[in-house]
Amino acid sequence: MMLEKKKLVRNIASLGIIQIVNYIFPLITVPYVSRIIGPDGYGIINYAMAFIGYFTLLIAYGFDLTATRRISQNSNNKEYINEIVSEVFTSRIILYAVSCILFAISLYFFTPIQKDLSVAVILFIGCISTVISPQYIFQGLQELEIFAKLNFVKGLINTALVFILIKHSSDYYWIPLLSTIFLISTNVFLFLYAIRKFQIKYRLVSFRKSFKLIFDERMIFFSTIVISLYTSTNTVVLGFFADIKEVGYYTTSQNFLNIVNSMLMIPISTALYPFIGKAFSISRDHGITLIKKIVPIVFYLTFFASVALLLFAPFLVRLIYGHQFDNSINVLKIISFIPFIVGLSNIFGIQLMLNLGLDKMFFRTTFIASIAGLILNIFMSKYWGYIGTAWNCVIIECLVTFLMYLALKKEKIGIFKADYFSPKQIFLTLKNRNE
Repeated sequence: MMLEKKKLVRNIASLGIIQIVNYIFPLITVPYVSRIIGPDGYGIINYAMAFIGYFTLLIAYGFDLTATRRISQNSNNKEYINEIVSEVFTSRIILYAVSCILFAISLYFFTPIQKDLSVAVILFIGCISTVISPQYIFQGLQELEIFAKLNFVKGLINTALVFILIKHSSDYYWIPLLSTIFLISTNVFLFLYAIRKFQIKYRLVSFRKSFKLIFDERMIFFSTIVISLYTSTNTVVLGFFADIKEVGYYTTSQNFLNIVNSMLMIPISTALYPFIGKAFSISRDHGITLIKKIVPIVFYLTFFASVALLLFAPFLVRLIYGHQFDNSINVLKIISFIPFIVGLSNIFGIQLMLNLGLDKMFFRTTFIASIAGLILNIFMSKYWGYIGTAWNCVIIECLVTFLMYLALKKEKIGIFKADYFSPKQIFLTLKNRNE
């Protein structure tokens, strides 16, 4: 267990470095780029990214959760891991083929994306990286240090190229192009590296077996889709009722939110998921006790991060993006506490429900919230524009967290223990992490 905890700490540190690199380098380039391409350029890129996100979800199909769970619980069975990798890779090829057809159709019927087809096409090509992404392999085996090293090299090269290539407002297309090139190249390298490091042997899987996997894992996929209905769909819906500049104001504030979520929740959540999965494989009580100790740490980290976003919103927006993005300040203030809310929902949903195999419960709660969010978003975006979209985002994140809490309470699963929230107990938890 001591070895597992040491590995957890290393993985959180590695993922933390990855996310810091993911945003430190952009923080160097954004003040330069934002003053060249302006809100309109950012609006075009961010809208296209939200749209292409649906195809990424379809191709990924939640395998980064389900395959990770299977591998983490069978990490010593090489034959079984070979089977998982073969099934996932073949299934994603099929899903990519389906995505190509759907994307071609959407170009003709989806009016907002026609504002700049080239950006959408470039980003869609980048979906190939999702097909070959081996994240679930590294995550399931809790070997994530290579990601930190590779991300640093990628960020360094990308930053240099941004300053070299982007000189005029019309050069905004370089942003999605560079993103696509680096996504594909890094995932190709990581896939080949995983095959060599873990001695993975890929075997051709029949369509029948692939379709069976797609059918069996449908609940997690549906959950990722409904979650997107109250996250990225906010941007897509806003595009129908507002101009590209307003979309740019909203997505700019979201970028700050993404920085906090990525530097805190993604490293913690990604590293904890297989670690907690192993704890639950020992016993249900062992897993729940572990989560009770983790909840206060996530609670305080995300709470203070949200307070910082609220207090420093004007300074951050003007420093990074300039005065032409002043309209993003109020949006950032409105959504500033979302990292705190999402931190709790991640513990309730991803870490607890999914590791306990409560996939249907997870789907039901997210489905109810997403339908409510979609309906409310249409109304609020239509009448209050990007400010309405921001408030809708907060309301629905609160709703999904509350519904998850009620669902767990109904199952008599309690994860809050007051004693663990004391600073002394948190210090002891961190101090004894390697015991």
